[in-house]
Amino acid sequence: MSTERKNLELTVGLFLFIGFAIIATLVVVFGRVGQGFQKMYTITVEFPNAGGLIKGSDVLLSGVRIGMTKKAPAFTGQNYQAEVELSIKESAKIPRQSVFEIHTNGMLGDSFIDVTPPAHFTPADFAADGERIVGKRAGGFEELTTKGSKMIDTLNDRVLLKVSDELDEIKVATKNINAQLLTARNMKNLEDTLANLKKASNEFSEASQKLNVVAAKVGDTVDSAKTTLKTVDSTVSDLKPAISDVRKLAASATKTVDSARVLITKATTGDGPLGTLVSDRQTAENLRSLIANLKRSGILFYKDRPVPPAENKGSDSQKKKP
Repeated sequence: MSTERKNLELTVGLFLFIGFAIIATLVVVFGRVGQGFQKMYTITVEFPNAGGLIKGSDVLLSGVRIGMTKKAPAFTGQNYQAEVELSIKESAKIPRQSVFEIHTNGMLGDSFIDVTPPAHFTPADFAADGERIVGKRAGGFEELTTKGSKMIDTLNDRVLLKVSDELDEIKVATKNINAQLLTARNMKNLEDTLANLKKASNEFSEASQKLNVVAAKVGDTVDSAKTTLKTVDSTVSDLKPAISDVRKLAASATKTVDSARVLITKATTGDGPLGTLVSDRQTAENLRSLIANLKRSGILFYKDRPVPPAENKGSDSQKKKP
């Protein structure tokens, strides 16, 4: 039993050793401890403000971690610039025209250095070990807060000054109004104006009521006029047949007058039977003889006899009588 127990303990110890060895290897390979075993080169970057950077801050190239800050920022002694030493992997070649900027993760995150390579660069022109490069600080939350605070202070000063001036002007205007407009005389005039306005409103109300009565009478008159127009329309409809008959009678009378004019014209000129009787004396005398013989003998015993002169004269005198 003792031998088996010893073998079990050895086996457990061996497994623990192997586990710790694997963990140590992972820490060395993937952790910051492993960077001490990688080949690195150093670049010094000058910033006008290196606030937020500490030892071990990340250095990113196009979003990929290529190194870290070797130590905390320090003064260069010239123009109060801050210099930061960067430890860069030997496999990461940085073009000399690249831009080094300090950024912040979020509003309260850690600061890091972001390296942005130029769009066009010479393949062999890379930053060498020990080279100094000038960087800049991107506008982060801290800088934005500072600028916002300065802007708010400026706006406050300007706005408060302007408000103060406006209040002074309002105070002067109010004083002038009290001194010039709100006098006893003006207040009396205002009261009289309001009284006149009230009186005018009452008169207008009375006039409106009278207008309502007039409007009602006008409505009755309009209704009566409509009834009269309807009666006139019916009368005109009844007169239309009579007017048509009158027109026909006038047309017939016109035709009769025209026929009489024709007969008179023919009688005057001697055309036709009537014209012959009027203008031809012999024919007229023959007709008189015919009529006289018919009266004397009748149709059955008719004889052509000459008419005595006395009869002719009688007939002429009868003719001359109206």
